[in-house]
Amino acid sequence: MKIKTELNSRTVSSRTAIGNAILDELEKKDFSKIKVTDVIRAAGVSRMTFYRYYENLYDALCDYLDIIVTGYMIEGGEVDDPGVFMRLEHIEFSLNYFDRYSRYFLVLNRHGLYTILIDAVNEYMMKNILPQKKLHMYELYAYAGGLLNSFLKWEEEGKRESARNVALMIYRLFNHAAYKESNLSDDM
Repeated sequence: MKIKTELNSRTVSSRTAIGNAILDELEKKDFSKIKVTDVIRAAGVSRMTFYRYYENLYDALCDYLDIIVTGYMIEGGEVDDPGVFMRLEHIEFSLNYFDRYSRYFLVLNRHGLYTILIDAVNEYMMKNILPQKKLHMYELYAYAGGLLNSFLKWEEEGKRESARNVALMIYRLFNHAAYKESNLSDDM
């Protein structure tokens, strides 16, 4: 997989245009039916530009998520303090931040491309959170998968609950589990 990770505004603009063009195509047809020619035409970039960044359309979708996650880390303060990720305010921030990109998440999920989402979430947790926190990797997998799944269902259901209420449910679930575990270890 070849993904160019330069973050200057010109490259991000081209890469985002490519990602959005793929989403536009996914709203019309299956992923397997999308051609690079359709994407570059819709994105307004050259074939050379596309292949400078990517080997294929799958790589482009992964890169688009990487751009989204980079913004998330910067806006959410995780670059400076990885410990914020399980706090109630940060869970609410996460739901609201990713809501801005709900089209991306929902379209990929609808087309059976959930693996792009969960692989990115798992990789993010292993690279950015695990080294900083004293949690087991399975706790992080459970948290990350739970947050992603809750977000997707919240979006699919038309966000009938507020982001704050959903965040509170997630927060309580994971804090209750931590509380029970600490009580269990006291009993052993």
